[in-house]
Amino acid sequence: MFGRSSSCSLFFLALGSRLSYALQPPYAIPNFVSLSDDWPATSQWDILNATLNGRLSALRPWAAVCYTSDLLYNVEECQAVLSGYDNDITREGIASALLWPNFEACGFGNGCPLNYSNPQIINGSTCHQGSTPPYSAEIMSAQDASEVVKWAVQNKVKLTVKNTGHDYLGRSAAPSTLQVHTHSMDTLIYNQSFVPQGSSASPVPALTMGAGAQIYNIYAFAEANNFSAVLGACLTVGAGGGYVQGGGHGLLAPVYGLAADNVLEIEIVTADSTIRIVNANQDPELFWAVRGGGAGSWGIVISVTIQVYPATAVAASILTIAPNISQNLTSQGIDMISLLGKYQNQLVNNGVVASLILSESQYLLSFYWPTAAAPLSILFPFFEDVISRNSSYTVVSNTTSAAMFSSVTEAETQSIGPFYDELNFYGANVRMSSRLVPQTMLTTSENIENIAQAIWQGMEILNQPFGSSPPGVLGSTTPVMIVGDMPAATRTRANETGANPGLYEASWHIIYAAPWTVGASQETNNAIINAIHTATGPLTALGIDTSYQNEGDVLEVEWQQAFFGDKYPALSSIKQKYDPENYFSSWKGVAFVSNLTAYQCLSQS
Repeated sequence: MFGRSSSCSLFFLALGSRLSYALQPPYAIPNFVSLSDDWPATSQWDILNATLNGRLSALRPWAAVCYTSDLLYNVEECQAVLSGYDNDITREGIASALLWPNFEACGFGNGCPLNYSNPQIINGSTCHQGSTPPYSAEIMSAQDASEVVKWAVQNKVKLTVKNTGHDYLGRSAAPSTLQVHTHSMDTLIYNQSFVPQGSSASPVPALTMGAGAQIYNIYAFAEANNFSAVLGACLTVGAGGGYVQGGGHGLLAPVYGLAADNVLEIEIVTADSTIRIVNANQDPELFWAVRGGGAGSWGIVISVTIQVYPATAVAASILTIAPNISQNLTSQGIDMISLLGKYQNQLVNNGVVASLILSESQYLLSFYWPTAAAPLSILFPFFEDVISRNSSYTVVSNTTSAAMFSSVTEAETQSIGPFYDELNFYGANVRMSSRLVPQTMLTTSENIENIAQAIWQGMEILNQPFGSSPPGVLGSTTPVMIVGDMPAATRTRANETGANPGLYEASWHIIYAAPWTVGASQETNNAIINAIHTATGPLTALGIDTSYQNEGDVLEVEWQQAFFGDKYPALSSIKQKYDPENYFSSWKGVAFVSNLTAYQCLSQS
């Protein structure tokens, strides 16, 4: 692995220790063309279309067919949009659709949305192109990707990569760009004795997944082939895309590390149009960077090969707890967070994933772990603490079993995945912010209490725009999510990948998010965005300033520190080597420069 090579370790230590971001290498500012300036002629697009055997498409927003004023208005085609508007699988297969239409727009009122709560044909309004790219290239192979990159560089057209569009930083769409749609590359190959190219390492069981392979299909494949893999809980995510490139956490992360820790090899096309097979022996610096160093910065990922593990049964405990409404709901909520915090380090260090969805009126609490990692009795002290507070809390339901699910696939597809699906408002506007709470800060009751208070204060900030239930909001309150599926097993190996060191140090991942839809005024829209952005402020004030970039804040100010920590200089140096012209530039990714036409939509949000 990268971090075990003495030369590579010295490389990281030399660069990673430079805490002053002023020491970054100078980045090229790409001179991309735009629709209003030097856009390629139709004949050039025809050449690309021929190269791709007709798989280049002109794009308009998906919902344009539902706007009576639009030239594309079509009653029959609109019915398909209406029926699938809130369906993630439908949206992910449509080149011009993203999961959350605020990222399809270009600032308030400059999109083509329908009402999430009641999608219907739109009269008297204009469908704007927004951030929808004017063209999409569907690629089916590494050679396709190479040809697209070569053409784009020659014509100075910025690329935007869309896998599933499951991206909270809005990186899957941008105006005046060519979309590279990787969704169809969904091949899955199981190899019981995989050895990376050019390596003399001992063979291990491995899964090679195309960039577009979605997690629900991968779980089914794992079940059929009797193995387990570190994957996420959102079942329609394309695991080989931004999930792995941002780090990737999930049910098995406490036992086996991040998804990025388990990557053995990556096929990627870089800015020079070269098809590369990168691993610990071939382009090891790039291999280090792509595993956690951020999506969209390194090239077009074609496939990812990960180590897999024996199938395992999963123990679980799922509880619904209600606070006593006659008592102070704030103090009870803070006390519940503190109570979980008291046990969190022990739980995650023993392979147990804890999750708390917290609102004033209800606490949804769950624990999942491979049965061999810990006995059921690991939860008993926590249960006893909850019972001792029976004057404050009522356990409304408790389903606990030492082997509730026969496999990880069963746990994810029957319980965890559907639960998280209910929390996602596909087809509504959604923004998110997050913080990673270090394990070292959950070691004293005073620290835990301070963190619990800060988490609760963040929830109160988040809910300020919702209290009066203005038009367009979805519900009167929004809960905070506390997730404890951090990579305890690989905590001492943080230098082996480009992933944020904050992920390895963390015990909790705190997420603030909110949905809203058509009908919200610009004032409400701005208030919600600002509330999501500032909700992390109380935690930041405690010195908790790192964030998981895949579930991060578009408006994150100190984004180098938040998303990359002290690895940013090392990542910058690798970026200079493999993309000296900064061609693969992504929103607040390595070498990000803000003054690009492609970023005008996010910068206006």
